[in-house]
Amino acid sequence: MNRKNLIVLVASVMLILALLLPGCGGAQVGGTDKTYRVLNPQGIFVPVETKALASRIDTLDGKTIWVLQAEADPVIMPALWEQLQRDYSNTTWKRTVTSSTSPKRLTEEEQKTAQAAIGGIGW
Repeated sequence: MNRKNLIVLVASVMLILALLLPGCGGAQVGGTDKTYRVLNPQGIFVPVETKALASRIDTLDGKTIWVLQAEADPVIMPALWEQLQRDYSNTTWKRTVTSSTSPKRLTEEEQKTAQAAIGGIGW
């Protein structure tokens, strides 16, 4: 690391410390009785229920597979849809499109007939 880069790095660290230290965790600033509460930047841990992944299918031939598109990606997901139908013609392909930020969940009836699903969100 050359001298110029080292000076820039040290100056950047000092600037960050000068900006952050006065507002940390209830410290008094400027001799006043004011205290400031800060939020933990790591957030609050919320427990999440985990589930095992489904087992892999050995082949796509003869299977029913859903393509779940969300966030209205007008290029990639339609192109994938067309390519899958061309490359895997022995597979039954079904598709659902939604403009929400997450793919639509399959109903219980749809889950009974599906062997796999491909979900996609395009930004």
